[in-house]
Amino acid sequence: MKKVTFFLAALLIGGMMFTSCKKDDPQPTPTPEPESKTAKVVYKLGNSTMVQTVSDCFKYTFSYQGADGQMVTVNDVTLPWTSPELTVTLPFTAKMEGQATFNEADLPDPVIFGQLYYLYANGDECQFGGELMAVERNAFMPYLAENPDILKFSYSKTINR
Repeated sequence: MKKVTFFLAALLIGGMMFTSCKKDDPQPTPTPEPESKTAKVVYKLGNSTMVQTVSDCFKYTFSYQGADGQMVTVNDVTLPWTSPELTVTLPFTAKMEGQATFNEADLPDPVIFGQLYYLYANGDECQFGGELMAVERNAFMPYLAENPDILKFSYSKTINR
């Protein structure tokens, strides 16, 4: 019985020696930094893909939100116009605003005016708006007097993905 007790005590002590060895604490896994999401953004001002196009007498002056958050101004542009591709950090609020100007002596008959604006993110259209209108030359100036903001435009869109 003493031998059995001695043998069990030896096994118990030996087992305690193996299980009491100090283990190295595992290194904490660093939390990865969230990847900044970006998108490729392109602004466009255009004509209709149908028969109507804006009369050549109209010139556009406008500003758009650049990748750095600053407004970029573009002067005296004829349509169609496309911005350079911008790499932006998301979320990004794209913004474009401006107006068309003209020389009254250069107005054709009929006068086709307005603009179509587009916003593309990563090659997909995510904003579209605007309109083109046609009126006879002699009706354009009275129409403009009644609708003084008709040649102005403004839009914004927040891109999240």
